[in-house]
Amino acid sequence: MSGFFRRGARDTAPEAPRGAAPEVPSDAGMVTAELAVALPALVLAALLAVTALQGVIAQMECLDAAGVAARLAGRGEATASVTAAVVATGPPGAEVQLQRVGELVHARVVAEVHPLGLANLIPGFAVDASAASLAEDVASPR
Repeated sequence: MSGFFRRGARDTAPEAPRGAAPEVPSDAGMVTAELAVALPALVLAALLAVTALQGVIAQMECLDAAGVAARLAGRGEATASVTAAVVATGPPGAEVQLQRVGELVHARVVAEVHPLGLANLIPGFAVDASAASLAEDVASPR
């Protein structure tokens, strides 16, 4: 009988010829392991990027709302209409604080940003912006 039908012939690997380099084990599965380690880091980086973007957008909305509030208050509009304008132009939950100092009307808009809208799970952070406008009762035509 030939050696082909020997028992256990399939279980043993053929011997390498003398002087040949030994067979290197396969790296199969390494990409999966590396992906399993890297994927949470990539997801966290994406979530941080989205949160930063939310903060920047809320900051810009606060700045726009503060400018509108300062101009309206400088024209002598009622506080209710200034607050309504801030609610319309500012981020959700924005609050306005008005203060008159000499000839200027200062408006400060503050809003809390909740990352990814998860107010109950992740603590939020506050953004604010201020603007000033010359009061019209002080301004004189030239």
